[in-house]
Amino acid sequence: MQDRKRKMAGKGRRVKVWVKTTASAYTGYISLPAEGKRFSDIINDERKFISITDVEAKDFAAPKPFLVINKDLIELMEVLESE
Repeated sequence: MQDRKRKMAGKGRRVKVWVKTTASAYTGYISLPAEGKRFSDIINDERKFISITDVEAKDFAAPKPFLVINKDLIELMEVLESE
């Protein structure tokens, strides 16, 4: 995970989020572009899916490196921390 943080340096920032969908709940990171976009800009843009990295969930035996979630299935999201 430290290597991924170094690669993100100067390219944007990662935001740790909790996401509740119709089927489960996930904790992971969303990458925000360096252009100064806000978390809400990513959630409200035209893309149908949101990418989350370093994902943990009760449904998983181990963390997953990457998950894509359909925005239509998201019920709640919370920002836990910003790097």
